[in-house]
Amino acid sequence: MPFSRRAAAASLLLLLLIAGSGFAAPCRVDIVPRLDGLLLDVRSLAPIEPSVSMSGFELGISCGLPLAVAAAPLPVWLDSMRISPDSCLLSLFLDPRIASVDWALSPDSTSLRIFMRSDSVFYLPALSWEGPPVEMVTASLSQADSVAAAALQSGEMSPWLREFDCVVLDPGHGGRDPGAVGPSGTYEKDRTLQIALLVRDLMALEMPSVRVILTRDSDSYASLGSRTRLANASRADLFVSIHCNASTRREAEGFETYFLSLARSDDARAVAALENGSAAYDLPEESSPAGDPLQFLLADMAQNIYLENSSSLAGLIQSNISAELPALSDRGVKQAGFYVLRGAWMPSILVESAFISNPGEEQLLGSLDFRFRIARAIVSSIRGFATGQGVYW
Repeated sequence: MPFSRRAAAASLLLLLLIAGSGFAAPCRVDIVPRLDGLLLDVRSLAPIEPSVSMSGFELGISCGLPLAVAAAPLPVWLDSMRISPDSCLLSLFLDPRIASVDWALSPDSTSLRIFMRSDSVFYLPALSWEGPPVEMVTASLSQADSVAAAALQSGEMSPWLREFDCVVLDPGHGGRDPGAVGPSGTYEKDRTLQIALLVRDLMALEMPSVRVILTRDSDSYASLGSRTRLANASRADLFVSIHCNASTRREAEGFETYFLSLARSDDARAVAALENGSAAYDLPEESSPAGDPLQFLLADMAQNIYLENSSSLAGLIQSNISAELPALSDRGVKQAGFYVLRGAWMPSILVESAFISNPGEEQLLGSLDFRFRIARAIVSSIRGFATGQGVYW
């Protein structure tokens, strides 16, 4: 019987351990998701004699040597996989949307490529592995912060907000969660981290007295719930979540900034649904504060207290990005129910910097100059908000 998705992912890790233990010099197998199917890349130090067979939707691959499959989540085009006890036969159980399978061997017989193509293009592939993520280690709220909880219950802002000295930057997605994937295969998680690191570095130059904390500073996973808990534990004055937009319409373009409230348009609901999809990779208790009645109440109160402040910051970001990139379409300030913003005890916003699903804007996001301009606009907005353009400063 084929492994389940979870068992398959576990077996891949075991294969890597076996491969590195010195028992054999295996062929490395990389499974690369594409917008129109899969690419399977087999590489060996020695010549191989490949055998590729197809039975229904089961693809069998053998090369005469052990196979070591690079650990990765199963992509959407692959239902499951299994490997023989001797690691010499790999079976892939393909999604029925795969319409054709072709393969080619390099002239020196050390590299095999198998192309599995679909008749349709899937622009926003979702990862299919549903195992428990590795939780990011974060600071926890101390008992002293019960003062903040009491303030929120009384309709007052968190007491630490009287002095602007800390900002938490949240690069969207990361690790097992790639976010949206562009037409050329660009991962949203990579571009959001690059922009956030630029914001951090610019903040160090322009606002050196302000601590800047990132929810992740590498390609690592952080649950949606842990991100705002980190902001609360750090007594942050702002929570800024950075994302790249995506749509099933390739022509969708531009930038927009959100604050937490009920969505007022179908587009806003669609964007929220896309970003909230990351909750599938959270542990059950991490996905939102809704499981704890007190936390849910505090989150709801914080949303109301900081609604005007968050809206003000969102407006500043829209204005500054428009000034930095006048050719980019300004989609305006919007509101939607983002999980990652719920639970923040401070003003919080989510920036959708550009559409990674648009081939032109995917290319722009690949430009250091473009990312720098987005980062500079965010820093200018934070500085403006902190020095008097916000509501309560």
